[in-house]
Amino acid sequence: MKGCRPTYTLELGFIGGQFWSFGSEGFGKKMETNLVGQGVEPPERLARDQASETSEGIISEQKQAASASESSAGLKTLAIDIGGSGVKALLLNAVGEPLGDRARIKTPKPATATAVMNVIEKLTSQQPGFNRVSVGFPGVVRRGVVLTAVNLHSDWVGYDLAEGISAMVGKPVRVANDADIQGLGAISGKGVELVATLGTGFGGALFVNGQLVPNLELGHARFRKGETFEEQLGRAALKTVGDRVWNNRLLKAIALLSRVYNYDRLYLGGGEVSHIEVELPENVTVVPNVLGLMGGIKLWD
Repeated sequence: MKGCRPTYTLELGFIGGQFWSFGSEGFGKKMETNLVGQGVEPPERLARDQASETSEGIISEQKQAASASESSAGLKTLAIDIGGSGVKALLLNAVGEPLGDRARIKTPKPATATAVMNVIEKLTSQQPGFNRVSVGFPGVVRRGVVLTAVNLHSDWVGYDLAEGISAMVGKPVRVANDADIQGLGAISGKGVELVATLGTGFGGALFVNGQLVPNLELGHARFRKGETFEEQLGRAALKTVGDRVWNNRLLKAIALLSRVYNYDRLYLGGGEVSHIEVELPENVTVVPNVLGLMGGIKLWD
């Protein structure tokens, strides 16, 4: 309206617990109302309170993390490896180190699901105090269910192995292909890494920067002379052709796998690596068979 002077106020902030402003009434006028007494906190106090809350939150998170760490530190994992010739068990601490000696019972013949589960029951009863179970199985496994079992018995197909063992021992159970578990225990986690297991059969596992490509089942791929890797390099073939021929076949297999996968490193594991007599390429490493058990801890990462 004409002749009326507009009023305005520009807030400056807290000084000494009171609010100061500049406006139409003049500059630097000290407001008489003490806003602190009305529940309005000055910025300095707000900053201190926020810092305190943040510090308390960090301390709380650290305590929770420490508590979880202490809880997991006591976890014991029973690792089981089901093989064509033997079923093995080994108790592991929270970081995957063995607690005691490996136990082994011969794989029953025929290796039906019921017969092998009876062996597993006997092994688990000898290993008290575990919190969870990791299982390596010689075939394709998806979500704990067996899909193939070439070197055992056909009645395994469709069997929920994880559920079966969990019901037996009352503990959580995770199951994976045996070569996958061996690889988990062997790899560095860098680049393309391939694992080949030489045992009753021929297993394979592929990792890219530590990430598993599950259920590779390399052993059933065609290798040479119309036969698979397993038919040429499995235990039966070793007994038939002898060490010299078997080692020559192994070198040919390594050359082919190198051309196909262009891996950074190949790991050879399994019970028959003790028969290797030839000089291997620089990027091929022989690993101990016990990694087929020790790698089981990685299923819980």
